[in-house]
Amino acid sequence: MLPLFPVLRRLLTYSAPPAVPIVPVAGFLEEGSVRVAAGIQIGQLLVEQGVLTEKQVAHILKVQKVSHRPFGDLAERLYGTSAQAIEDAWVQQYVQLAGTVDLDEQKMDEQCLRLINRRQAWQFHVLPMNRDEQNINIATTAEGLVRAVNFSTRTVDEPVYFQIAERKQLREFLMKHYPVPQFLAQFSESL
Repeated sequence: MLPLFPVLRRLLTYSAPPAVPIVPVAGFLEEGSVRVAAGIQIGQLLVEQGVLTEKQVAHILKVQKVSHRPFGDLAERLYGTSAQAIEDAWVQQYVQLAGTVDLDEQKMDEQCLRLINRRQAWQFHVLPMNRDEQNINIATTAEGLVRAVNFSTRTVDEPVYFQIAERKQLREFLMKHYPVPQFLAQFSESL
């Protein structure tokens, strides 16, 4: 049995401290302390990717009803599904639900930009943009989503909503708000 990827384990079992409530976000449903994307099931994505069969997904769902364990954890334990496949499906699920954002249309709040430093912005490919009444909106890329979530759960002390930006545009905005020499920006692409 392979251990569930640490970031996903934190995502699937994370419960916020009392001072930091997890708030429902449009398109998500609260299920215990876990947000579940409404309408796009991770099992179906794994079937579409050829990782699981429909029969395996049905079996996992039956076990899940009794065990109350996360779907990805059960897929890993019951069928040896790789943590990377589960992570990829989760990212695909999130991107399909959230869509992409045009950063030119977003208002940048100086206070939000000051929440992280230049190194953190480039290392984790995150751009804190603004706050709404429920959370702080942070831009990242689909490729950087898991790292951004991992970083934010340890660093940001308030609910976060990730908005997916195109890689090139995020890099331009990081350069504008967190300027670094070109060679460092290029190096960060390899992280």
